[in-house]
Amino acid sequence: MFTTVKPKISVCVPVYNAAPFIAETVKAVLRQDMSDFELLLVDDASTDDSVAIIKQFDDNRIRLFQHEHNQGISASRNFLLRQARGEYIAVLDNDDICLPNRLRIQAAFLDSHPDIAMVGSWFELFAPRTTPWWRRWLVNLGWVWCHPLFPTWQDVRKGNVIMHPTAMYRRKLLADCGICYDVRYTPAEDYDLVVQVLAAGLRLANIPQILLQYNLHGANCSLIRKRQMKKADTLVKQKIAGILSCPRRYYPYILVMLQKLRFKWMLKEK
Repeated sequence: MFTTVKPKISVCVPVYNAAPFIAETVKAVLRQDMSDFELLLVDDASTDDSVAIIKQFDDNRIRLFQHEHNQGISASRNFLLRQARGEYIAVLDNDDICLPNRLRIQAAFLDSHPDIAMVGSWFELFAPRTTPWWRRWLVNLGWVWCHPLFPTWQDVRKGNVIMHPTAMYRRKLLADCGICYDVRYTPAEDYDLVVQVLAAGLRLANIPQILLQYNLHGANCSLIRKRQMKKADTLVKQKIAGILSCPRRYYPYILVMLQKLRFKWMLKEK
């Protein structure tokens, strides 16, 4: 049942002050319908009960690390990559919920598509009971974020094309290409990682199926660090313009949302 020395998948979760969410996040990973994985968590010097909550789980697939001092999200992600032993890396944030078939479906996709370096998926938005009623009403209408099946440079110029908590990628391939999280682009380090993958001549994909529930609780990094996110996003787009030797393209975020956001009842998952 439990992981081997070299599991198929390493699920990597950076943790910081995630006490309200981390138990459900861990439970969802442990409920996967495949067992050949390890769950790596690094606590980035949390000031709440995150570590105590994680330690309540008695499962030898869990490997918990702790930073004495806060190092930031990019450094924490890179630390987990160095500790990982799996063939594939499954990314997960400390407040999101994997559906039970996520790991199996994405691993099977990478097994059958050796030309793909990184694969994401569609995901459904949800707001927990702890959020204001108006947020729950608005978010829990069944919104699904749909990224393109095989993203190209033209897609990436508009914005990130893989929702990072849905990403799974080939650990050794990215390491051999020198690809890791660049602290200069935090908190858009995930967007930059996608750019690095394409710049290395590798391919991306998204599975047109909901494999994750994204917790839009209101304290998400993209919401509370809007200024830093916008600045980092601009830097990544400037990097893309340099790679492609073209002017930086301004593409309003509202158009990105209109292009990718759908109601669940409108979709046919494949």
